[in-house]
Amino acid sequence: MQLSSQRMLGLIIGSILGLGYAVTSNYVNEWVMPGIPLFVPWPGRFGVIALTTVVFGLLGLLAAWTEESIPGILLTGVAGSFLTSIWIFMTATSNLGGVFAMLLLVFLPRMFFYVPFGWLVRWLMDRLTPHPHRSTAPVRRWASVLMGFAVVSGFGLFALHGEETRLSLQRMDALLREGMQAASREELPAPLQKVDGFLQNAKGAYSYEIGSNPDVLPVQRPIAEYGEAEPFIIVKFKNGFRFGCVFSPPYIVPACIKF
Repeated sequence: MQLSSQRMLGLIIGSILGLGYAVTSNYVNEWVMPGIPLFVPWPGRFGVIALTTVVFGLLGLLAAWTEESIPGILLTGVAGSFLTSIWIFMTATSNLGGVFAMLLLVFLPRMFFYVPFGWLVRWLMDRLTPHPHRSTAPVRRWASVLMGFAVVSGFGLFALHGEETRLSLQRMDALLREGMQAASREELPAPLQKVDGFLQNAKGAYSYEIGSNPDVLPVQRPIAEYGEAEPFIIVKFKNGFRFGCVFSPPYIVPACIKF
């Protein structure tokens, strides 16, 4: 196979695999929690899916860039870690210094997530390329691509929020809907009474963003045991009003404040 055709095949395979991962990872929480409006960063869900597909296509191209498989696979690992580090840093909402330090620390370990992807692209390329000494039916060759598509799409399931976060989101939504029906501060659920301007501004469309560090919210909350999750939920209204809530175990009554 000519090198140009090899690279084009790598681009196509990477894009196909990336599309499966992008759709699963971007919709899994919506499938599991229908009706919970989760915040989607720019450029929107379809934009993120398109961008992810392009990035995976680029990684597939890099995996196929060299005639020998090993250099291309290693190049895929480096590029994958670098590109996703940029994306994570750009979409971080707080503690940018800590996020940068963490990304720098795990840069090399994260490479080994993308090295198997590069290997998979090269393996699928080999399966799809006719060999004079190997007769494989076209159906079996494309079955390998479908298997790879299913495997990579399955990794998108890891984007599902943890059980504590899902429980907190559902209770937050119920709490918010109850609060938006209140006509006075006294009618508000207790956690929302501490949110300045809620009655005046909590109107219209809203979405939930999962914060990375609950300690940035200046509220008093129960002391959680080491290792226990404390979901930090930021409620964003389309009119610009927002506030934050932290759910500590047992994830029933949050501590909320304008944020």
